[in-house]
Amino acid sequence: MRVVKIGGAVLDRLEEFDGILEGDIITHGGSDYVDELSRRLGIEVKRLKSSSGVEFRYTPKEVLEIYLMAIMKANKRIVSLLQSRGINAIGLSGLDLGLIKAERKKLIKAIINGKKVAIRDDYSGIIREINVKALRELSKVGVPVIAPIAMSEAYEPLNIDGDKLAHAIALSLKADELVFLTDTAFLADGEIVEKIKVNEMEEFLPFAKGGMKRKLLMAKKSVESGVKKVIIQGLNGRTVIE
Repeated sequence: MRVVKIGGAVLDRLEEFDGILEGDIITHGGSDYVDELSRRLGIEVKRLKSSSGVEFRYTPKEVLEIYLMAIMKANKRIVSLLQSRGINAIGLSGLDLGLIKAERKKLIKAIINGKKVAIRDDYSGIIREINVKALRELSKVGVPVIAPIAMSEAYEPLNIDGDKLAHAIALSLKADELVFLTDTAFLADGEIVEKIKVNEMEEFLPFAKGGMKRKLLMAKKSVESGVKKVIIQGLNGRTVIE
C-alpha cells in the first residue's frame, strides 16, 4: 500500500514526477490555487501564527467557500492527469461517503501584532476518523484522489492539513510507504539530505521550517507507527526517512 500526497507547489508540474506520481491512495494540497482564486475575487486570505509559532491559514466562512472551490479544482486537475495516463482515478473530498471526519477547532489562539487573540470563527479541523472500509471499496474500482476537506460533527466542510491527512490515511490503511511530492527534498545547509533514520530526526529538525518541518514530523510519527518508509520527493532529489 502506497499513499501519495501531492503538494500545492507542484500541482502544475506533475509531469516532472513521471513514474513517481502513482499511488494506491492520493491526497493533495492546493495553497497556490486558493491564493490565486482569492486574489481574483478580491478577498484577502490571512496567514496567522498560533501561540506555538505554527503558521496557518485563517479560514472564516467567506474564505472557506474559496478554499472549497480552489481545492476541488486542484483535485480535478490531478484526476484528469491520471486519467490521461490510463489510471482510473476517482476525485473526492472527505465529505463524500464520510471519508474524513474531523472536529472543528472551536477556539484558536493566534498572535496578532504581538498580542494573543482568541479566534472563534475559523472553519479548520482536527482529523478524528478515516472511513477505512469505504476507501478500501473505492480502491477496488480506481485510485481515490482525496481533497483535504473533512466533514465536521455538524456535517459542515472543514479545511484540514494535507500532510496530516496523508499521515492519517497511511496509518489507517497500514500503508508500507508514504510519499510527499513537493518542490524540494529536505535541505540542511543547502545540501540535500538523502537519508534520515528516525532516531536521528531531532538533529535535523532545526534545519527545517514551515511545511518541511511538518513533513519531517509526520514522517517520524508515520515510521514510528509502522509505515516502513517515508519519501520526501522534490524536483531536485529525494529524502528517505526510515
